[in-house]
Amino acid sequence: MLYELFRISEIESILHYGILMYLLQAIFLEFKTPWSKKTYYICSMLSFAALKYLPYMIPKIHYNRPYWYFFFIALPLSLLTAHICLKGPFFQKTLYISFYIAFIQLGKVVFSPLYSLEHKIPGSLYQFWDIFAFVVLIVLLLLLAKLFINSSLNIDISIIKPSFYMVLYLPVSLLLYYWIGLFHLPFYEAYKESILGLIILPSIPLIYNFFYTFLQYLDEQRRLDQALTETKAQVFRYRYSLELDERIKIERHELKNNYLYIQTLLNEKEYEKLSNYLDETIGEKMQSLSSISTGNTMIDYMLNRKIIEAQHHDIKVYTEVILPAELPINDDEFCTIFLNLFNNALEACQDVETPDIHISIKCVKSYLSCEITNKIIPEELRNNPELKTTKQDKSSHGLGLKIVKKTIAANDGIFHTSIVGNYFHAKFMIPMKEIL
Repeated sequence: MLYELFRISEIESILHYGILMYLLQAIFLEFKTPWSKKTYYICSMLSFAALKYLPYMIPKIHYNRPYWYFFFIALPLSLLTAHICLKGPFFQKTLYISFYIAFIQLGKVVFSPLYSLEHKIPGSLYQFWDIFAFVVLIVLLLLLAKLFINSSLNIDISIIKPSFYMVLYLPVSLLLYYWIGLFHLPFYEAYKESILGLIILPSIPLIYNFFYTFLQYLDEQRRLDQALTETKAQVFRYRYSLELDERIKIERHELKNNYLYIQTLLNEKEYEKLSNYLDETIGEKMQSLSSISTGNTMIDYMLNRKIIEAQHHDIKVYTEVILPAELPINDDEFCTIFLNLFNNALEACQDVETPDIHISIKCVKSYLSCEITNKIIPEELRNNPELKTTKQDKSSHGLGLKIVKKTIAANDGIFHTSIVGNYFHAKFMIPMKEIL
């Protein structure tokens, strides 16, 4: 009884169309007007139901519920309502709707051997497998919806070219192929395999073209990433120059004031005040001299700046830096590698008890060796031995390590990470050679 009601009322097509409406709304999210949301759901579903059941009400027309009629009304109606109510490019809406409907059609083709057994096997057995096929198709449609939602992009309309619509060739041509097959034309029945081959053949160069375009995009993305890292290093270096100039101006001004004050105290023979003043000022200067000074101004600035940043977070930093003043390396690329590794160490120490970071930079034969070691939480180490990111937005994390590996590889360097005790070690070595 329930099965007869399920088939007579054609709930299957209603559910398929409802999932399509949900999919479109979940992908595009925004409605064009405040009333678009109600219009989208209510009017779209009512319009579909009216068109779906309209043939039953037309007299003298025998309507045997062919499934092609679902595709005939679902494609234009969903595209129309989505275009009227939802924001987003028309191309993207057409793309999703075409692939969704083609997926249903191909699913029906896959289950066609079952449908051909309707009057050849016991009714109860056929009903079971028919409902099972229906549930499987619904699950696949929901998974497809999830895939579409996860891969949806905000496409700039200006970049859409007419050639992009060729992506619709395969789903639309397959739909037409199977629709025509429902009419049992003699020519089609005699040559349907050749027709199918003729349909699939043009899709091969299209697939290759899309694959080639995708590779071009990846190469372009690689170039952009490389340019971005180089730009960041250059900006850091430029900021260093500006801060250094500002520091020199301040030091010069303070030195002038100190000289005038000392001269005044000497003239007035205030020797006790002069002694106290010299103790205070010289003591401060001696503290500043305790900062790292290798003679390489760029590396000194970077190390001292990051050490101060760590100290502001109550993180102890221990350093072992033995370097000559002149290093035959690319400063920008060294800074790119070091900054990303140090920032990772700084972030990892945020929730650690008594955190500390160890920095070792020295020359080993013809290599510049740098090792950054940071303390980690033992519990997290046991639960997450590979130290994968636990942040919800995983796509925006882990990029620093990728940049590090890419930059080190570009310089023929060596990179190695390890975990010893409660410490994470990141060590890289890059060859020192003259930069042309």
